[in-house]
Amino acid sequence: MSAGPAVRRVLLYSHDTYGLGHLRRNLVIARQLLAGPHPPRVVLASGSPVIDQVNRPEGLVCVQLPPVVKTGDDEYRSIDPALAISLVRRARSAVLLDVVDRWKPDVFLIDHAPQGMKGELLPVFDAIPVVSPRTKVVLGLRDILDEPERVVEAWRADHVYETLESVYDRVLVYGEQDLFDLGAAYRIPEPVASRLEYCGYVTGDTPFRPAHAPGGPSDGEYVLGTVGGGGDGVEVLMATAQAAAASGLGSVLCMGPLMPEPDRRHLRALASSVPGAAVVDHVRDLTGVATRARCVVSRGGYNSLCELVSMRVPTIVVPRAWPRREQLLRARAFAARGLVDLVEDEGDDLVRRLAAAMSTARPARPGAQPLDLRGRERVVEALHQVVGAASRTAPDRHAAPVGVPA
Repeated sequence: MSAGPAVRRVLLYSHDTYGLGHLRRNLVIARQLLAGPHPPRVVLASGSPVIDQVNRPEGLVCVQLPPVVKTGDDEYRSIDPALAISLVRRARSAVLLDVVDRWKPDVFLIDHAPQGMKGELLPVFDAIPVVSPRTKVVLGLRDILDEPERVVEAWRADHVYETLESVYDRVLVYGEQDLFDLGAAYRIPEPVASRLEYCGYVTGDTPFRPAHAPGGPSDGEYVLGTVGGGGDGVEVLMATAQAAAASGLGSVLCMGPLMPEPDRRHLRALASSVPGAAVVDHVRDLTGVATRARCVVSRGGYNSLCELVSMRVPTIVVPRAWPRREQLLRARAFAARGLVDLVEDEGDDLVRRLAAAMSTARPARPGAQPLDLRGRERVVEALHQVVGAASRTAPDRHAAPVGVPA
């Protein structure tokens, strides 16, 4: 780690419009920041409506942004139907600007969305040189965002490349360049490409302790089905229960905190007629339950796959392919390394294909190339380094217009 001023105040931004992935990744980073002998003060600004339902590290201060729901590719609506999304966006921008103005963080780490949800960070970026000129701005990107052509087209239309050049002091990639070259795939030009740093995968911040599945068998003769937040996973869980029963195994089906109530009722009704199937609302110690399972059926979310691979749990991935294809691309890349088994959601007879995968599931194929799972340490090191580095962006932060869209 290079010498320089210590990081005293860190502001994390997590837009959280769908699922739990962004929130979970930010909590891993926050926990790592707070774990040292002289930890900084850390504030997480999150739009997740379930932030109070997850385990948070001691010392983390959370600021709730008005939550929104993703309805399509880059389309959102307010959870409160009486509020227009434009009003909610302005309210979220005002909250973020107030935090930056009052708190003046040493580093502002933005997760995933370079301009925030629908451009909500752009007025904050415009104000930082005035209200907190010493704040360094860093972007953290997961390994894969979406199909390269779609990302490049969207970034060009929304002037994201200009924002990357004029705002960000560093861009951290939470992945491996050998697995997916984000800079090349999304055509990130110089000088931004020289500020790109691949940190490895961000995961593994808590020890794995085997735990019994609530409501399920305790002898390991079960399949764990998990679909992250659960917003769109009911069909995968139903197929998991049926495939497990056909294989002579029980199943523990974790709905997740975001599964709609009609889907919950449907799943419970189906499980009542499937031998050995147990349905649970949400498992706080999901990794502990996974370690006792014969295998796990999961969506292809970043956090879930990284945790399961790091635990060496036999994993069958049924990735989401809408509204983005990042889960499908990640699952294919992990399967190509021999780390997981891939069963695509498209096509007929998902139950039969899952049952076939369950019969051969193993932690990793012979000769599988392991993942670099040291990302959380490298991200914290990078934040210290960027705070200690000479300011680069202050003279040219307004070189390109980054105003708020209408």
